[in-house]
Amino acid sequence: MLKVVLDVMGADKGITEIIKGVNEALNLDAELGVVLCGDKDALSPVLAELKTDSSRIEIIDAKEVITNDDSPTTSFRTKTDSSVVKGLNALKTRDDLCGFISAGSTGAVLTAATFIIGRIKGIYRPTLAAQLPTADGKIVSIVDCGANVDSKVEYLPQYAMMGSIYMNSVYGVESPRVGLVSVGTEDSKGNELTKAVFPLLQAMPINFAGNMEARDTLSGQYEVLVCDGFVGNILLKSTEGTAKMMSGQVKAAVKSRIWSKLAYVLFMRGAFKKLKKTMDYHAMGGAPLLGLEKIVIKCHGSANSVAIKTALLQTLKMTRGGLVEKIRAGVVSDKSEQ
Repeated sequence: MLKVVLDVMGADKGITEIIKGVNEALNLDAELGVVLCGDKDALSPVLAELKTDSSRIEIIDAKEVITNDDSPTTSFRTKTDSSVVKGLNALKTRDDLCGFISAGSTGAVLTAATFIIGRIKGIYRPTLAAQLPTADGKIVSIVDCGANVDSKVEYLPQYAMMGSIYMNSVYGVESPRVGLVSVGTEDSKGNELTKAVFPLLQAMPINFAGNMEARDTLSGQYEVLVCDGFVGNILLKSTEGTAKMMSGQVKAAVKSRIWSKLAYVLFMRGAFKKLKKTMDYHAMGGAPLLGLEKIVIKCHGSANSVAIKTALLQTLKMTRGGLVEKIRAGVVSDKSEQ
């Protein structure tokens, strides 16, 4: 059995929604076991109500919650009975656990995971890799999407390396095309950071496709987008916001006239449902924090059962694909700067 630790205390939608996702994942993979980390008194009645398979569930009782108002740099030291800290400590010390998932405070999860689990030797900074659907029905990963808002030149080649290994080992992309997010596709375009990074990516054993403009994020021309965490977070959230706006505009247009409603019912309902499913970020699961000694996934704070289910199955794919071992083998860096 492959056991995954799941923080049940930090998600906006509450414990019931998380356990629904757990049940869905358990039904889809017979090898999955889930270690729920949270308030046992609150968890037990939900598990009973939803008839969760108790033979594949374990509970680590954790009464405290790290909130978005807590300091990420101190909360993991002061709230030692929190679900984040207890869950990560379990992952660190137990060989039967393969990963940790949380929809709680992003800063707290990233900070605690880095300090408790630790970086792979040679990795400068762990990076968050978020997934988005592309125009051709595939997936593109943004690295970094927010873990390191101030990145040094030497960080980005490692982001590219880890992102390429991730897309290969988890999604089966043979030779992921890597784009450097910039303000133009010409080799000379960009700021000081991207101009310095460009030749480094050219020299790496990756499929570097050059600079990429933001408008091509979902084009399907790339599988990995490399940038610092400040740019990546803006790129991710603006893309999600645009998709949400477009979905709302289409819905409003359909409802605006009787003939539009009739055409929707008769001809377009299936197409719109498919589009909605494709653009649903919950279906992407969560963003793995690449570069750690164990698998850690950060889900959106508003993660629903679909996101939790997908994140659990993601963790199994990463484990079976040997993601951590492959990143460890692929590390190329100046050890003197650690």
